[in-house]
Amino acid sequence: MLPDDEEQRLLEPLERFAALHATALRASRSGLIDMSYPNPLVHRDPRAFDLLRGVLAETDQADLQYTPFGGGVVVRRRVAASLSRRFGLPFGFRDVLLTPGATAALNVVLTALFRPDDEVVVPTPCWMDYFLYLRRLGLRPVAVPCGANKRLDLAALASTIGPRTAGVIISQPVCPTGVLHSAEELAELSDVLRAAGTRYGRAPVLISDEVHRDQTWDTDGFTSPVQVYADTVSLYSFGKAWSLQGQRTGYAAFCPALDGRAEVVARAERALRSTGFCAPTALMQRLVVELADLTPDCGPLHRDQVLLREMLARLGYETVPGRATAFVYARCPDGFDDWTFVSRLARNGLLAMPSSLFHEPGYFRLALNVGPDRLEDVGRSLGAVLEQADDAARSNR
Repeated sequence: MLPDDEEQRLLEPLERFAALHATALRASRSGLIDMSYPNPLVHRDPRAFDLLRGVLAETDQADLQYTPFGGGVVVRRRVAASLSRRFGLPFGFRDVLLTPGATAALNVVLTALFRPDDEVVVPTPCWMDYFLYLRRLGLRPVAVPCGANKRLDLAALASTIGPRTAGVIISQPVCPTGVLHSAEELAELSDVLRAAGTRYGRAPVLISDEVHRDQTWDTDGFTSPVQVYADTVSLYSFGKAWSLQGQRTGYAAFCPALDGRAEVVARAERALRSTGFCAPTALMQRLVVELADLTPDCGPLHRDQVLLREMLARLGYETVPGRATAFVYARCPDGFDDWTFVSRLARNGLLAMPSSLFHEPGYFRLALNVGPDRLEDVGRSLGAVLEQADDAARSNR
């Protein structure tokens, strides 16, 4: 089935950027720095790679056979036990479905939870393909712009949620901004959702996209919505946490107190079959057993975040105050739209993502794919675009 006009509109921005990205790579000098897609070139915590080598060395053919939909029981028990210790909730193995990445987890959860024409509210800016997945499943995405410093606008959310609202999607911490929702904000959001349940007869399910939760590099820590709102499903990615994105290994975890949990999980298990997602590879499931109780060392990421943000401030760029993720989200300089700005950056040896991909114009996102040894080159590219803009402004006077 061909995409309709709305799906085409949602597909186009990333396809446009992919063309820009490919053109820049073809024309690039050896010094081109790619900070667009989050594909880190530095090992800030190599333990996952070391463990993978060990797992592979101990694996034989019998270990690489099919596993059940949602993953092997032993692996799911290990993940459930880790979640129980971390969040103080009684997760069982049936509450955890392993998936080939968090994008698969999201599609499976959307398929299991909602029906065509249900509305799902999404604060923006947000990850690029939430709206695409919702639209593809016949659901109705409703965007709610965030407020000051890209934090949740709870009043706007409350006024947007209506009788057709079946769900809300947030990311915690937020992609692309790096904002980390506080425990207080999440408690207020849960109050909004409970009030909607009282008013309309059904409480919206909260989908918490937590793929970056182990990239919390500030000191205040992380709160999951499952700790404050029972009707929550949490999504996670081992790939994002350990820079193994291409191995596509994640899960959906259903809050033990979720209303109708057994039925929802059963529908999700069936959705694993009907969507064809099934489970991660058997090899990566073996690695998950080793990673389930580990948390990446975010010290090097914190260091690089501070260095990049200080550099941007010296150059005169305005950044969103983030406390997590490997992203820095910054406002484009005056006189630039985000597409023009990232095109200029590409010609000056730096690839960044325009914020239009995240359903908001006027910003750009840098992914910390490089370490301190390349940040001076990053600064030169960012500064060169400003100088060129100043020169053009002077010549037009």
